[in-house]
Amino acid sequence: MFKKTYFVFIAVFIFTLTAVSCSSKKSGSEQQPPAKLSVKNHIWYYFTADGFEKTDLPQNAPKTAECPWTEARRISSAASSVSENSGAHSYAVVNKLGILSFESDGPHLYKDVSFFSEYSAGSLVFSAGKPVFNLYRSTFFNEVAASSSNASRPFLVEFNPESGMFFPLVTYENLGLLPADQITGFFWNGTTWTCSVKKTEAGKVSFSYFFWEPPVALTELSPALSYETFIFSPCTEAQYRKINLPLLFDAAPAGLAELLSPIPEEFSFYVSWRDNSGTSPVNYFQQGSGGITLNAKAARIPLEQYTAAVFSDGTVYIKKDSAAQQAAFRLPKLPAGFCYGEFAVADGMLYVAWEETSFFKTGRAGFISVGLSEVMDLINSAGIASSN
Repeated sequence: MFKKTYFVFIAVFIFTLTAVSCSSKKSGSEQQPPAKLSVKNHIWYYFTADGFEKTDLPQNAPKTAECPWTEARRISSAASSVSENSGAHSYAVVNKLGILSFESDGPHLYKDVSFFSEYSAGSLVFSAGKPVFNLYRSTFFNEVAASSSNASRPFLVEFNPESGMFFPLVTYENLGLLPADQITGFFWNGTTWTCSVKKTEAGKVSFSYFFWEPPVALTELSPALSYETFIFSPCTEAQYRKINLPLLFDAAPAGLAELLSPIPEEFSFYVSWRDNSGTSPVNYFQQGSGGITLNAKAARIPLEQYTAAVFSDGTVYIKKDSAAQQAAFRLPKLPAGFCYGEFAVADGMLYVAWEETSFFKTGRAGFISVGLSEVMDLINSAGIASSN
């Protein structure tokens, strides 16, 4: 473990939005020159076979054999809850390892071999303030999964922050699915799940779709519940695609649109947005005039009073509720072949996933922590602070 505090230079950009009255149109935005700031509390972590360790730089983490992203130790999802019921409210799902809980004294990893070693861990949602995530097996990348499936395998699992334990909530059998079936995608809107199922029979692959509704809150479900307990209805491929396809950025909610308003219209990007609901993220796309399309993760974090977006190149847009304008800064530049991904905010710290990628394979992976309160203080001390 490294005990040294690392100093990292972050370029901070402040965007001043033109004031707009209720009866007038927005006249545009003005960008001030960036201020070069030195920021403390910037720490790199990488994943090991059974946990995580600190490193000075991602490229200096021990090399690991590349494998398909569904089988790699990497952060597959991260999010923050709106509930104050537990000591932590921000989490990250670490595929093949466990759940990272971002607490007041730093990140903690909770593991359960029975779930994480056998299955791939997917997207994070919330129910009653508790994290719920899905498990799956990739039959395309995992030969064992293709030959050894069973209907009683878990689909949804709860992580209980108070006990640090994992509990299966819904199995394939609960949903009336057969051993050879694989749920390949879903969307949870807080009431209804929309699922895509891949079926392989006699060497032929087909897909089907269905809606299902739980009769109680997700965390009150149990594998003991029968198929008849759930409410099912058919879904067409067109309906599934409409629910899961990205929307044009023109349809983005006000908070996200305001946060990214300084980005020129000619810039292309794809952003996955999480609101306060704890449901599946909604995707938006801005088609610019050319160039590379960057991916971003964005979220409203009410308990921390932030709205933020993190782009794969490390550009971070952020707005404090008490501020009249948003700010932006760039995380340290990653080496070629590395990118930033999912993020969460907890106790004034920003945690962002990073990973080494090559097409569908992942090598080294981990996360970085940044002290947001210090970033905001440095912005204020530069004399360009926001005010109400």
